[in-house]
Parts: sequence; structure tokens; C-alpha cells
Amino acid sequence: MDIEGKYEKLVNYLTDYIYTVKIRDGIAVETTHGPGCVAVTGYTPGDFKREPDLWYKMVHRKDRAKVLEQAQAALAGKEVDPIEHRIIHRDGTMRWIRSMVVVTKDGEGNTVGYDGLINDITSLKRAEAAAALHTRQLIQADKMASLGILVSGIAHEINNPNNFILLNIQLFSKIWKDITPILDRYLEENGDFIVAGMSYGSSKEKMPQLLEGVLKGSDRIKNITKNLTDYARADTNTLNDPVEINKVVEVAILIAENLIKKSTNNFKVEYGKDLPLIRGNAQQLEQVVINLINNACQSLKDPSAEIKISTYFNPQRKKVRVKVEDQGEGIRPDDLKYIMDPFFTTKREMGGTGLGLSVSYNIVKSHGGTLILSSKPGQGSTARVSFPAILNEGK
Repeated sequence: MDIEGKYEKLVNYLTDYIYTVKIRDGIAVETTHGPGCVAVTGYTPGDFKREPDLWYKMVHRKDRAKVLEQAQAALAGKEVDPIEHRIIHRDGTMRWIRSMVVVTKDGEGNTVGYDGLINDITSLKRAEAAAALHTRQLIQADKMASLGILVSGIAHEINNPNNFILLNIQLFSKIWKDITPILDRYLEENGDFIVAGMSYGSSKEKMPQLLEGVLKGSDRIKNITKNLTDYARADTNTLNDPVEINKVVEVAILIAENLIKKSTNNFKVEYGKDLPLIRGNAQQLEQVVINLINNACQSLKDPSAEIKISTYFNPQRKKVRVKVEDQGEGIRPDDLKYIMDPFFTTKREMGGTGLGLSVSYNIVKSHGGTLILSSKPGQGSTARVSFPAILNEGK
């Protein structure tokens, strides 16, 4: 192979290439793209020659304005700063490039052309995005660790007075039971009388219900603080524990109960019966369901709109599934395809970070499962999560 042939072969594999624009009277009259353009764009120098506007058409629509601004500045003979922007490769994939332009002038100061150097920085951008995601996840993990300590402390402080309530309400229930015969006898001998502003006849019916209500409420506080403490505890990262999906959903609903009550008056849950176990980490799976519930609640515009969670088993595919449906505002098709991407959010003004679905997707994936989101604007969204079932093993 001759020297020229070797050079051409090497240039074709470059991730950088040079193009030249000749200018006459402020107008581009000829553009030449070096052979390295094939590796970067997928198009040959001949493609660019046959279609003069191809250089602009391949630019991502959101970046066209700054690319055009750079070209116009170069045509006017101005020195321009390098820019980074996206292009759509011939194969349909998106690439990142860095474009640097050097203007050429004649002896009289007239602009006669400019040379551009294109660098393919796609790998660099991906590395930067991965590093940024890692940093955000570390920050989020640190926040969650701090929140876990705070939650555990608050749960402990709540449990102290709640234990006092639990012990005393049981004592009061026994006292009421013991004195009821005495009060009944007094009623027979003297007629009805007033107790706490109401007749004894009425209070006799209501008092056991009131005492039972306090007892149940205190038990509920105890369960809530226990679940919060369990949720906030350090994650062992073990993904091999047998897990009951219904229990995961129950805990997630309990933790998100306040948001659910604020968001909708129409919340439904359907638990599948005798579901097989799945293998994984219950704490991580609770985080997935909580994220899906949060998204569903935030999408609602009307408290009458429904949120429905259902669990079931698909015997044909041997999958245990969780489905979260909402009658919210839905997601636009253009946004739906990016919805699992890190930092992408349609709720930026509400403080959304764009990490919820991305983290959930990765958790589900690490469990060997799938997370699929479908949506129709104005009609709502449905999240379907599937996990491999443990079969032929007892619960």
C-alpha cells in the first residue's frame, strides 16, 4: 500500500476531522469536509458535497441555534469560541462533538474563509454524566443516611410517650370494665345521670369504642415508627432474601400514607392471594414502590382521581408483579422516552431531582426484574414492575 493509501486509511478512523469553508463577499461558496467525517458523523465528504445543508440538518434540534450563531459569526470574520453540541449520527444515535473555528483573512482584512476542527467527545460526555450521577447519588445517599439517623431518633422519642399511652389505656379499659357493674347498679337505683357531659346510658355505649379507638391509634403509631425505623436502617445490600411482595407494598403504603391522603380520596389496593416469594432486598423494593406512589400522587390534579395498586402472579411467565395506576395528568410521548434517564424530570419546578425513577429502574434491574411505564397525556400513567418468582419453595 502506498503512503497516500495508508494516510487515507488512518484518517478514516480518526475521531476528529477538519472542514474548510471558503467565503466570498460574506457568503459561503464552498465547503470541504475531511475524510475523518465518516467516523464522526457517518456521512462521507461526498454526502456533504451533494447536500450542502447536511452539516446543519444533522445537528440536534435543541443545539441548532448556537451552531448557526457560531457559523454566522465566522462568516462575519469574528473570532468565535469553541462550542459543544449534539449531532445525530447517520445510524440514528446521538453524538457529542466539540467545534472549534479559526477564521482566515486576506492582506486587506477581508474574510476569505475559516477552518473548523471537529472533535468527537461522546465518550467524554458519557464519563462526565456518569461521574455527575455518581456524585448526586453519593449526596443523596448521605442525605438518606442523615435522614435515617433523624428518623430513628424521632421514632424513639415518639415511642416513649406512646408506650405510656399504651400501658395506661389498657389500665383505663380494665378500670371501666370493673366499675361498669357499680354504675349500672347506681343507674337502676337512682335513674340516669351525667358523665363527662352526657348521660350514662350514652357514655356506656361510647366509652368502650373510645377506649378501643385510642388503643388502636396507639398501636398504629407503634407500627408506623417501627416501619420507619426499619426503612431507615442501614441497607445490607443483600439481594438474596426471600421477600413477600404484598408485605413490601403494605409497608410502602404505610410510609407514604400521609401523602396519599393529601393527594386523593380514591385510593385502592388489591393484593393477590398466595403469591410466590421473590428473591431480593425488601428495603430496596420498598423504596421502589414508595417512589412509584410519590410519582402517582404528584401527578394528580383532582383529589377524586384514582390511584390503584395491585399485586398478582403471572403463571405463564413465572413473574410476580406490582402495578401502580393513576388518573393523573400523564406524560407527553417526547418526555416518556427519557423518563428513566438520570436527572430527567418533568417536575423541576416542584423540586424534582430526576433520580426517583432512575434509581428505581436500577434497583428493579439488579433484582432481575423489569420496570415499564406507559402513559397517555390527560388520562394517567401505569407503572408495571415484574420480578422472577421463587417456585417450589415454601413461604
